[in-house]
Amino acid sequence: MSEHPTAAGVTDALARFPRERTWLLPALQAVQDVVGYLPAWALAEAGRHLRVPDSEVYGVATHYPEFRMAPRGTHHVRVCTGVSCALSGGRALLDAIAVRYDVKAGESGADRELTLEAAECFFECSVAPLVEVDGVYRGRVTPDDVGRLDRWYATSAISHVRPGPAAALGQAPASAGSAEALLDSLAAAAAGRRRARSPLRLIVHAGTCGRAVGADSLLAVLRLAVKERALGIEVIEGACNGMCYAAPSVEVQREGWPRFLIERLDAAAAPALLERLTTDHASFAAAGLTGIVWAPQAWRDLTPAAEHPFWKRQERVLMARCGPMDPDDLDDALVRGAYRALARALDRPPLGLIETVKASGLQGRGGAFFPTATKWEACRRAVGEPKYLVVNGEEGEPGIFKDRHLMEGDPHQLLEGALLGAYAAGATRVILYVHGEANLSADRLAGAVAEAEAAGIIGARMLGRDAACQVELRRGAGGFILGEETALLESIEGRRAQPRTRPPFPVESGLWGKPTVINNVETLSAIPAILGGGAAWFAALGTAKAPGTKVFGLSGPIRRPGVVEVRNGVTLRTLLDEIGGGSADGRAWHGAVVGGPSGTIVPDALFDVAMEPRERVSPGTGGIVAVPAGESVMEIVKTLLRFNANESCGKCTPCREGTPRLLAMIDELGGAAGEERLSEVRGLAEAIQLASLCGLGQAAPLALLRGLETFPEAFRGGG
Repeated sequence: MSEHPTAAGVTDALARFPRERTWLLPALQAVQDVVGYLPAWALAEAGRHLRVPDSEVYGVATHYPEFRMAPRGTHHVRVCTGVSCALSGGRALLDAIAVRYDVKAGESGADRELTLEAAECFFECSVAPLVEVDGVYRGRVTPDDVGRLDRWYATSAISHVRPGPAAALGQAPASAGSAEALLDSLAAAAAGRRRARSPLRLIVHAGTCGRAVGADSLLAVLRLAVKERALGIEVIEGACNGMCYAAPSVEVQREGWPRFLIERLDAAAAPALLERLTTDHASFAAAGLTGIVWAPQAWRDLTPAAEHPFWKRQERVLMARCGPMDPDDLDDALVRGAYRALARALDRPPLGLIETVKASGLQGRGGAFFPTATKWEACRRAVGEPKYLVVNGEEGEPGIFKDRHLMEGDPHQLLEGALLGAYAAGATRVILYVHGEANLSADRLAGAVAEAEAAGIIGARMLGRDAACQVELRRGAGGFILGEETALLESIEGRRAQPRTRPPFPVESGLWGKPTVINNVETLSAIPAILGGGAAWFAALGTAKAPGTKVFGLSGPIRRPGVVEVRNGVTLRTLLDEIGGGSADGRAWHGAVVGGPSGTIVPDALFDVAMEPRERVSPGTGGIVAVPAGESVMEIVKTLLRFNANESCGKCTPCREGTPRLLAMIDELGGAAGEERLSEVRGLAEAIQLASLCGLGQAAPLALLRGLETFPEAFRGGG
């Protein structure tokens, strides 16, 4: 091997992995972390270690967008130009940085001081526009920030959690009683430890969105101030509660006080908060602090949550613990009811669990709306062992970011849902597949798994019962196609992410030919609540066609962007006007992008129609990007179609060749020639829909077709 300065580090990184192809993506991620990119010699070394031909290693490395084949500069800046950021000024930021630093987007080279890149989405759309500087997101970036990027330069490389092979199954203590009895003892011990800690807790909402706008600095300032003043306050690194527009924010919990939250608290205002916390009756408003309180009436000039427009239309079920809980503390989760549903299920036959979920009407929340219990039932009946359950936490669709909030805010809820799904489906292995850039989600899930293993919740005897489950964390490397479940399986097996021909379906022949269930993060996060509250209760939260609640990410130029949970059947008017607060500058709505590149632009005329699967307005995957009047529908459609063209896996000709051609033809629609082209565009779009191999290719032209139907004048006039 070449005597490159990082050669020894590459050898050490590869030594962590068994010599099996399934570890190809994690191995390449580990190598890239060491070298900074993937040079030919490092690819060859990875291939030799894993016994994969050089040509196939190269094919995998060049397939996934997060793998870099060329070195970056001393400092690297990426600017998001997805729809949410574009509507908030992202493209102008990209151009301004290029001019200010005399660089061209897309150029590479280790000899450069600064390299620049346009990104299609950072999936933190609620704090748009975003810029990534040396691996760290910065949100709500303004033109004034362009000349001061150097203050964000990293002094050292950003390290990421890269999982290795799963540890051997642990074994819970033998239990002559029930799983519920064992959980009771765990919860009682957790409550005792909680009582021994400080009665006053400050939870800094340090999700990825909050960190992008200063939550990390606020956390450090609060911890230092509390220590210097010997206040005896516990300062916790928490998660976003969905109020992304209010970040950075701090939730305060103290015995005898109602829960309350202070919003938009920058580091300079931290002393004012601490001062008010030492006085029982002082007004927060008098110190210039605003926020909400979870109480029947106003308290110390804070608005009751039930009267706040962001909260009063919400129905918090899956997000109930996002915000008020320490996501890195199993004790906190146990005290708040985590793993109770799992314990009850383990004390009963798994078929009862399937029947309960079936009666709830839960449909997949990834956009396909397939009945969840039907998948589990089919997998349980299928022949073959071991059986797998894969959690699809890739969430690689621009404008969609709600799953990351669930993973960051309540990792134990997702883990419990996955274990319940595995128990129902007869699976003994769970794979948590998380987007390669969703580092905080992966960190918190990895911590939750480790804590649950240590407590005997995961292992050879889950909660002391004769039920085993091994949980493993895998990271993706980008690629919209990973939303297609068979492409996701190919990725786990160490191959290019390309769809398989079906049948057979994954529940019959999935990972390594074994029965496999693939569920979305939001889908599995709903399972503990369904078992806890009952099937009828959950179903009644929605409509007959769409039972239960739905989590949405609201972004674009609105007053209150964030993540919300509402009863199914909600309207866009409620989401964008009542909860979201309307457009940021008072403009009327032109429409909304619902469901990202696989969705459509819904006109404002349909904003009062209930959102239900396969109806006039579908909730899609849960992303809503608001589009005010005056914005170009054509440009939005081009952005969505460009993403689909760039992200085509290349396996089938209609998608690979058709989507770039459609993109080129859009610019030919204006004027007299445009009318002649219109039928050709529609014909090609319909051909792509009918002939593409997978659902993502079939949905690629949908935004264009609906745009032509709903906003015909935009394509004739170029607006």
